[in-house]
Amino acid sequence: MLCRCFSLADIHLATNNFDDALVVGRGGFGKVYKGFINDGTTVVAVKLLNAESKQGAKEFWTEIKTLSTLRHPHLVTLIGYSDEFSEMILVYEYMINGTLAELLYKMSRKRYGPDFHHLNWEQRINVCIGAARGLDYLHTEKRVIHSDVKTTNILLDENRKAKISDFGLSRMGTTNQLQTHCRNTSLIYSSHNEVVRQRKSDEDEHRPVLWVVEEQSQEDGPM
Repeated sequence: MLCRCFSLADIHLATNNFDDALVVGRGGFGKVYKGFINDGTTVVAVKLLNAESKQGAKEFWTEIKTLSTLRHPHLVTLIGYSDEFSEMILVYEYMINGTLAELLYKMSRKRYGPDFHHLNWEQRINVCIGAARGLDYLHTEKRVIHSDVKTTNILLDENRKAKISDFGLSRMGTTNQLQTHCRNTSLIYSSHNEVVRQRKSDEDEHRPVLWVVEEQSQEDGPM
């Protein structure tokens, strides 16, 4: 496993004891904190999973085992995790521009400050192409089916480059075999047609992302 195993003490130090002032995201899964590791020199996103959320232990270990094997410019990097004292904590590279969904919402509602920069046409196209390249890498090189492609799972870095995240529902395997990862790994044997169907499902999920970006572009007018 390529990612780092953090102690709970490390996580407390990184997030200033889970300081609410450092919360950058929240949902049914729990909270995401902006954190600092390596003596404060590296900014990270610390995702603290709620034990009562739908994203349970199975999805937690799926995320770790899948992302630990993947490296691509358009996939978010998992730096490490902590499961000490039964906690479920994931540590990712920090994506300063948040999710594509959040950015599009701000643009549609005009809820942004004076320093906010809209996505221009070139950036919008690059976001869509970047997400597609990430999916292509998953499908053709790693035999991974993401299974949950949507605007909330596409993150944007400081240059607004798209990176796919949230692999808790992903499946991995050979052409004739999909492997669902969890602590007790199980195999799902599938026909070639089933694998093709699963890949098409990812592609179909990516299509609404294109529609949402296009719809927002039309509302904003030429840029």
